[in-house]
Parts: sequence; structure tokens; C-alpha cells
Amino acid sequence: MNMMKAHTFLCAALALWGSAANAQQSVRLGAEVERIENPLLSNVSPGGATVVRLLPSYEYETQRDRIRSRFTLGAVLERSSNTQLLASRDYPSLGYTWGYTWPTASLELRASLAESATRNTELQDFGRVTVDSRERTVLAGATWTKELTARTRMALGFEDNRVSYDTPLLRGYREQEINSRFSWEASERTSYFIEPAHARLTPSGAGATSTLNRLLVGMTGELAPDWSLTVFGGQARTGSTQKRSDNVGGLRLNYAGSRISTAVEWARDMEPVGTIAGYARTEALRLRVAYQLTDKATVAATASRSRSVGFTSGTGSVISVTLENELAERWSSVLGVEDRRATDVVGATGRGWAVRAGLVYLFSGR
Repeated sequence: MNMMKAHTFLCAALALWGSAANAQQSVRLGAEVERIENPLLSNVSPGGATVVRLLPSYEYETQRDRIRSRFTLGAVLERSSNTQLLASRDYPSLGYTWGYTWPTASLELRASLAESATRNTELQDFGRVTVDSRERTVLAGATWTKELTARTRMALGFEDNRVSYDTPLLRGYREQEINSRFSWEASERTSYFIEPAHARLTPSGAGATSTLNRLLVGMTGELAPDWSLTVFGGQARTGSTQKRSDNVGGLRLNYAGSRISTAVEWARDMEPVGTIAGYARTEALRLRVAYQLTDKATVAATASRSRSVGFTSGTGSVISVTLENELAERWSSVLGVEDRRATDVVGATGRGWAVRAGLVYLFSGR
């Protein structure tokens, strides 16, 4: 009997050790100080604020046989010297992904909660400035992928996205989307795809429900050993009190050299917006160039421009330069400057800038 118990305990210990051997975890602790002038990009600057920010995050990932999972936990803790301009807030984030793989198919389930500041998300996504408030996004989704032949693959997905704000000037909504993708590998370097999708957006409280039907056709390929390109286009049709059709599309061009890397992205789409709790046409252009100065230092310049059309129209641009330097095995520093501009629907323009310095600690291991 004792031998049986010892054998059972040994098997359980070995199974637990084998499971732990396939687990990876990482801890990231960041702290930074940022001086922001005219954070809401007013026509006449009311001044600025100094923000002290802590950015802790944790990730735990496991891989065992056909099952994989990833758990993430993080937060952005901000304290402002001028709460009349920028509120002191905490923005938590939480995410979990579970996947199972068969020889020719895979299933992925995911759920997440994330909070952020609207002064950042509204400018980046729609090119416009709103009040400084909290945006909360709760997402649940699933994706099923199946290899049909050696060169063809099909994917079916579903997402339930709920967005809420802590200000009455923005309206929350719930968006449910069903999407699919059929891809065909024409060669080792080139593949083509077609993506039909249907979404339904329901405003919080009273309001008309909106629908979105989108069809995209595109290709992705390797132009050269260091160059890759993805390009797609199609049409989107929204349905609500007013129906509208728009051409949509985008491209992504990437270059990864030994010391220099660049990325160019452009997209035109129909996106949900909190001002009207409906869909609006958006355009975004982004350029990033990074250069490795030394083995431990990299400088990167980024320029982006976003625009929305219609009742929520606006145009915003952000130009930033960042220097990252590895100080030790697990320590690095970050220095950055940023220039922001926004133009509203009547043509009024506001401009602001920011300077930040930060320190990052990163641990990764089993």
C-alpha cells in the first residue's frame, strides 16, 4: 500500500513538473515622469501638467501537448499635478486566452478587460479631442481555424465588444461581430484572402441599432528577404436610420534590416464611435522608422495621422521620437518627446507637446 502511494505521488509530482517546465512568465515594472502641455489640445493653451506614471504588468503562458493558455494582468497608475486639466486615474487591464490545436484545426477563446484615457484613444482612432475621461472595453471572442487542403485555410470568428465611458458626453455601446476568412497560398511567398464580416451595434440606453456588412479581398506576400507587404480593399455598408456604402481598404509595408526597420500602414474603414454610438468612416496613416545605434540603444521616430468623417469629423496628428537604452540585463531606460495637433469640424486647431523619461525592469523565465 505504501509503495502504491509513493508511486502515485511520484507520478503526480512528475506531471506537475512537466506542466511547470512548459510554463513561461514575465514581470514588467515601469515608472515614468511626463510633462504634458495643453493635453486636450485647446485653441488657447491653458497650461500643462506633470504626470507620474507606474506601469506594472504580469504574463503567464503555458504550453502542454495541444493546449496553450496565456494570462495577462496589468495597470497604468497615473497621478497628475494639475487635476483640473488631467485627472489622476488608474487604468487596469486583464486578459486570458485559451487555445486547443488539432492536426488540421485550432480553436481559440479569449476574454479581456482594458481601461484607457479618451484623450489618447479618441485622437489616435478618430483624430478628434474630447473631454478627459475613462474608456472601458470588455471583450469576449472565439476563433475556429481549419485547414481545408495543403494550401487553403478557413477561419470563423465571433466577438462581443462592450464599451462604456464615465462621462455623459460619450455614449457606450455593444458591438457583436461575426467574421470569416478564406485564404489560399499561391506560393511560398504569396497568399490571397477574402474576408466577409457582419456586425451589429446597440447603443447603451435608447437609440437606433446600427449594422455593418463588410467584404474585403487582399493579398499578403514577401517582396524580398527583408520586405513584406499586405494590401486589401473592398466595401462596407452600414444600416440604421440612414444607409451608406463606402470603399474601404488598407496596406502594410514592412522592412526589417540589420540596423534599420521601417513600417508604413494605411487604413480606411468604418468604426464604432462613442459620440453617436454608431459607425463613422475613419482613415489612419502611420509611419515608423527605427535605427539601432548600438547593441543596447535604439532610436525610433513615429508619425501618425488619423481622421474621421461626418458628425464626428476631425483630424489629428502625432509625431514622436523615442530613445530606448538597455542599462543592464533586466533594466532599460526610455526618453521621448511628442508633438500633437488636432483640427475640429469647424477648422479650429490646437497643439500640444510632451516630454517623458522612464525606467523599466523586465524579468522573464520559468
